[in-house]
Amino acid sequence: MARLPAGSRPVRITLAITAAIAVPAGAALTTGGAFQADSGGRFGTAEHRFTTPTAALKTDEIDVSADTARPADPNPDVGELAQVRIVVRPTDPRTRLFVGIGPKQEVEAYLRTVAHDEFASADLSPFRAAFTRHPGAPRAVSEPSHQTFWVAASSGPGVRTLNWNKTHGTWSVAVMRLDGSPGLDIHASVGLRFAFLLPSGLTLLAAGALMLLYIPLSRRTPHRPPSNPTANAPATPTRPRHDTHNNL
Repeated sequence: MARLPAGSRPVRITLAITAAIAVPAGAALTTGGAFQADSGGRFGTAEHRFTTPTAALKTDEIDVSADTARPADPNPDVGELAQVRIVVRPTDPRTRLFVGIGPKQEVEAYLRTVAHDEFASADLSPFRAAFTRHPGAPRAVSEPSHQTFWVAASSGPGVRTLNWNKTHGTWSVAVMRLDGSPGLDIHASVGLRFAFLLPSGLTLLAAGALMLLYIPLSRRTPHRPPSNPTANAPATPTRPRHDTHNNL
């Protein structure tokens, strides 16, 4: 198959189409990276207060729309491209807290016999969250930090910060007192950090710019047809043919 010359019209058209995709995508990713940097390095929620007389606050993954939020497994889940940060601050800084993320089925099995509040929905402006109360024992039989199913956890007094590189799956978050006793009064926020935004955006912008620069330059380069090695070769002399006839 014949190869197209680098400066041919089909190649220039292909580069123009690719650049037309790469430049806007790069600009969008770079802008997102700039906004993320201006937001403290993460896209996140404001800090909100949550209280319960039970032993735990639990939520599954949350699907956020323009003005509401509800438990759901987002699909596609952009959170799988991000690092999740959950910050929980007790109203009383002496309170020893536990914050953990684990497989939904494991978390629910652990809390099945324990009274707890589960996130049901929220209005975002103004923020107002609703929870479903599940009855059960006033405190957990075993402390949450003793469980082995958590994929990320933070425990101790004062502000708890949990960082997690989210992976595919169905997950739940639980906040409890470290000893599993009832009564929580906390402030919490959630943030997502997309580390790829700025590097990817700058790479696409640079690639698109190089393509756009190459297109006019390729038009100025004269195209020379490939040389034929046999065209300039000296002709091989031929000898006249003499037919010898034998007379019988």
